[in-house]
Amino acid sequence: MGDMAGDMPLQPGKRIRKRDSLLLMGTIKAAGDYVRDTQPIRIRNLSSTGLMADSKMEYDLGACVEIGLKGIGLVEGEIVWVREGRMGITFRETIDPHRARRPVVAGSDENLLKVVDLGRIRRPGLRID
Repeated sequence: MGDMAGDMPLQPGKRIRKRDSLLLMGTIKAAGDYVRDTQPIRIRNLSSTGLMADSKMEYDLGACVEIGLKGIGLVEGEIVWVREGRMGITFRETIDPHRARRPVVAGSDENLLKVVDLGRIRRPGLRID
């Protein structure tokens, strides 16, 4: 009867949310710090509520940070652990982690094709014989 996930008590250090192992690039900076530039981070795993990342810059436990994620944008979070160049960050709001893995591509814009008549465009100086 104790095989159901809801029946088992949560053990300390065990995660509730599923995390996807991956390697994404992102950015980090202290929340509200407009003097320093953002720093690159390597995101090792990502879930809807947080991430683990490598960073050359160390942050203090409890520091509020802004994470830049491709496909999502800026996400606010808090540093919950730091060890040997890696850190764990918990997000203030949940995200859709699958959006961060989608390739960012330019969509076709039908309206631009209607505005520009491609048959009348010529490069200046181009001779057509």
